[in-house]
Amino acid sequence: MDEKELLKLIEKMADRSSYTSSEDSPSWNAYRKAREITGTSVIPSLNNLLEKSKDREIRDGIYFILGKIGENTGDERVVEILLKWLEKETDKYTLSSVLERISEQKIVKECSTILKFIKDERWLVRQDAIRALKVCKSSIAEEALIKIISETTDEYDLIYANSVLFEIGTYKAIPHLLNLLDHPKGDVKCSALSALNEIGDASLLPTFLEALQDRSGAVKGYAMLGINRHGNETAIKPVIERIKNMLKRKRNVVSDDIILALGFLIRFEEGNEEIHKLFDWIKTKKWDFLFESEKKWITANITKFQLEPYSTNGAG
Repeated sequence: MDEKELLKLIEKMADRSSYTSSEDSPSWNAYRKAREITGTSVIPSLNNLLEKSKDREIRDGIYFILGKIGENTGDERVVEILLKWLEKETDKYTLSSVLERISEQKIVKECSTILKFIKDERWLVRQDAIRALKVCKSSIAEEALIKIISETTDEYDLIYANSVLFEIGTYKAIPHLLNLLDHPKGDVKCSALSALNEIGDASLLPTFLEALQDRSGAVKGYAMLGINRHGNETAIKPVIERIKNMLKRKRNVVSDDIILALGFLIRFEEGNEEIHKLFDWIKTKKWDFLFESEKKWITANITKFQLEPYSTNGAG
């Protein structure tokens, strides 16, 4: 593909008047073709087009193709070009586009250019810069994220920083993530628990058990993920109580919480009377309080439900 063909493809991508979700749309087809490009020989031509073009939508298309080539091939020249132009661009939407393309790469060895934008006054740029740090698997990137979650008051900055720490964080981040469990916003606490679950170990079980008492159902769900991964016998009673509280009444929202909790308990069911009593209670009293997906899972995974009849009258 020569430079003229590239420009023609990019112009089709930029033609918003023709863009629909239909596969017959010229713009949609152009994006599909761009996603599949693996020929690295076009990289110099794309850089040359960036030197020539001032149109924002054309530049966004060039960055899109560069990002996909880098994602598809791992060619390090893509990162070099994206970082070079990241320092030159000024429009917030274009900066956001470049940062998003950077975040699609396999790894970025030198992150100093990205770090310049994590305090940008424009939230769009700042938060895309935070997310781009996930490809900067370095202590410098982690320290920058720790500084963000220790100092910022912006809940979305916190959520994005936590999500990146989930991917690149180490034990160093744990104390700072723990501090966020007192945050008033549930989404911040959920993202912190998710990162702690990934970074931490069984020593954090008391933290997950405490979070299981939070008023937010979403926070309880993330706490249960941590318990399921890092829990031991000491978590049995709190998990049983969680199941009982969930089944006090019929629920309107489907979630994996019951299945996750039961999946944890069946690891310890042998010889445990409390767990067997819970299973009996679910069978005889709460079967009709379960969603169909939960019934199928229970029937397939818990022996007691396979061997013995159970009530379906839902009597309290």
